[in-house]
Amino acid sequence: MATIRDVARRAGVSVATVSYVINGGPRPVAPETRERVLRAMEELDYHPNVSARRLASRRTHCIGLLLAGLADSNFSTPYFLEYIRGISYAAEMHGYNIMLFTNPRYMDRYFIRIILKSSVVDGVLLLGSSIPDDFILELWSKEFPSVLIARRIPGFTGYFVYQNYEQSAYEATRHLIERGYRRIGFLGQALQFSYGLERLRGYRRALEEAGLVEDPSLVSIPDQPRDDPSPQEVSRILNADPPPDALLTDRDLVTLAILREMGLRVPEDIALVSLDESEAAPYQEVPLTAVRPPKFELGVHAVEMLLRLISGERPQPPEVVLPMPLMIRRSSPPKFIQEELS
Repeated sequence: MATIRDVARRAGVSVATVSYVINGGPRPVAPETRERVLRAMEELDYHPNVSARRLASRRTHCIGLLLAGLADSNFSTPYFLEYIRGISYAAEMHGYNIMLFTNPRYMDRYFIRIILKSSVVDGVLLLGSSIPDDFILELWSKEFPSVLIARRIPGFTGYFVYQNYEQSAYEATRHLIERGYRRIGFLGQALQFSYGLERLRGYRRALEEAGLVEDPSLVSIPDQPRDDPSPQEVSRILNADPPPDALLTDRDLVTLAILREMGLRVPEDIALVSLDESEAAPYQEVPLTAVRPPKFELGVHAVEMLLRLISGERPQPPEVVLPMPLMIRRSSPPKFIQEELS
């Protein structure tokens, strides 16, 4: 079996030069010399010892992706695939592989010790609202390279890559107001999630700027985390007096199905705007106006920030916030058109 010394002799260079070619540094190698070394490796059928390279560089060239809740309803659709596609694309571009962790029950201090001691990954990306805050804060306290995607933990120092939930909810509400809607219902998420609180702030800010008084009967915020709104929750908003003429939701297809079950037409009876576009929203019989999350871009930015942390940098600012464009479609026509359709 050929050794690194055999390659050096065949190529007419030092062992150190062969090592620089294999490891991509730390010293540069002239292109013609590098080509000679690679040709010698091929002729001798030499394959570097991966374990030895890892020990020498203290790098696995592997990123952990903690994707909690793979069995939850969130993952019964392609929703998270765009995040993963962006992550995979960026990792591949930088020569990294992805190791997937999916069980939130094992995301605790014991799991952190395993990651730190075994050195199976160089850093981790955290995706999914069911990853416990305590677990994330524990990782950060150990200064292990880690980046939280699509959410943040207010009041704590860490590294985040997420979308501008407040501004997107503000723009979606303002869009409805500018089209003549005044009784705008809001189906939100639990306020323990940063995105739930930020969306509510954006909704309220748009109402306030327009001089509209918030009607609590038009707002539904669950006390506990939940995925989809129930028919009863939607019904409570619809039974407000007077009833809503438009509805904001981050669960567009489920909300649309509930409205149809209740015999309501979109947009003839009520306008509907999604605060978190699903893949099928543009392809409904009535295409849905929706805020589009930049999921692929978030994945790319998260990998790039994580690799900077792995290399010893401290990126500033410690968070990347991306805009969420509003895609205007037929589910939110101007109010006079809605009335004509009715």
